[in-house]
Amino acid sequence: MRRAADEGHAAAANNFGAMLHHGRGVHQDFAAARAYYTQAAEAGLPTAIFNLGFMYLHGLGGVKDEEKAREHFERAAEMSVVDAITYLGAMLMTGAGGPQAYDAAREWWGKGANLGDSRCAFNLGIANAGGHGQKPDYVEAWRWFSRAHDMGSHSAANELERLAIVMTEEERRRADA
Repeated sequence: MRRAADEGHAAAANNFGAMLHHGRGVHQDFAAARAYYTQAAEAGLPTAIFNLGFMYLHGLGGVKDEEKAREHFERAAEMSVVDAITYLGAMLMTGAGGPQAYDAAREWWGKGANLGDSRCAFNLGIANAGGHGQKPDYVEAWRWFSRAHDMGSHSAANELERLAIVMTEEERRRADA
């Protein structure tokens, strides 16, 4: 894997970076992992772009840089990398690495949910239940938590139970419709 990575094969560079990142079959080395992820990301490999963003976000193998992390997540999200969509939405919602942008976070999480990601659907449930830039909407939260539950999120069932306690009869009827 290392030989192929060193010869410029982007997927091999990303895979070897992952091996180094997690210490799988090699000694764990975050700095080397970041270097291999960088090589693969510069070649345009979407997963490597996400992986490099993750390294920046957590300061693994070098400096922590939320702005660069967010930039990488956005690039990878534009290539439909669901993990990047999830992280980008969270950064937009909280304002990490740049301006807070509730609507953009919701939009990205909607794309992730449409790609089948339960985390994105769950996050939309949280965003709607809590308001986050708009008035709380328990009916919409119910719909997203139900969708997340249908996608396999075990945590969504707990949130549905919590919502059932605070929702009015009218909201429950609308949610069931």
